[in-house]
Amino acid sequence: MKMKLLRKAGEIDEETAVDVVTTAGTNESRSDRDLGGASTTPAPVYAVADDDGHVEHVDTRDLEILP
Repeated sequence: MKMKLLRKAGEIDEETAVDVVTTAGTNESRSDRDLGGASTTPAPVYAVADDDGHVEHVDTRDLEILP
């Protein structure tokens, strides 16, 4: 599944199209500085990869599904 990053994730820049690789757990520590703000509900985290081979773990609230 192709997704677009809504914010920079390590070596992968914001607005980059990435492929979802696998689930990677949950994010239980969101703060006001995170996109979407603080949350008391953990959200799934996925490993995503760009075309250059960079892989990062990203909270689903920081991804947008591409058509």
